[in-house]
Amino acid sequence: MKIFSNDLNMKYVLLSLRISVIIILLASCSASTGSRYEKDKEPVETKRSDSLVVVKEDFDITPYKTKINVSDYSTDPDKLHDVWYQYETNNTDSMIVKNGKIIGTVDGYRILIIASDNMEEAGSVREDIKEKISRREVYISFEPPFYKVKVGDFTDLAEANNLKFKLNQLGYTEARVVKETVNLFEQ
Repeated sequence: MKIFSNDLNMKYVLLSLRISVIIILLASCSASTGSRYEKDKEPVETKRSDSLVVVKEDFDITPYKTKINVSDYSTDPDKLHDVWYQYETNNTDSMIVKNGKIIGTVDGYRILIIASDNMEEAGSVREDIKEKISRREVYISFEPPFYKVKVGDFTDLAEANNLKFKLNQLGYTEARVVKETVNLFEQ
């Protein structure tokens, strides 16, 4: 009989515990939240002064102005065909092609300017690059689904990075050096 009474007591304890939890939950859910979200009934008044303060400026900047004299700099327009006029150039630049005859191919580097699915855009970028850097080695290759505009035939990574820097300065910020088979030209 003791086992039965312990079992019965346990059931009453669990039942009363469940009822207590339900009552606590219902009581906490029914609490009013109105006081939390109500605005103050009396608005806070701010004091304003109706008088405006006028500040008189008595500082004269004219003695501190600097006149900049810019001399006229005229150059021969025939020498300005390259954007990098007076930029230090390396005469051993492997990209400068004296003779257009290809004598072979080798693993090297090119600068990828743009990858576009629009052939006209790729063509206009190619013409723009040819005009700005005055090089013949500007290629458009079709690698589905993109037309890729690439510049140069470099065997030296430093030279490719140098041209990439120049192109970044010209506004082609997405330009990057890629490994590719490049043409070798007769010097």
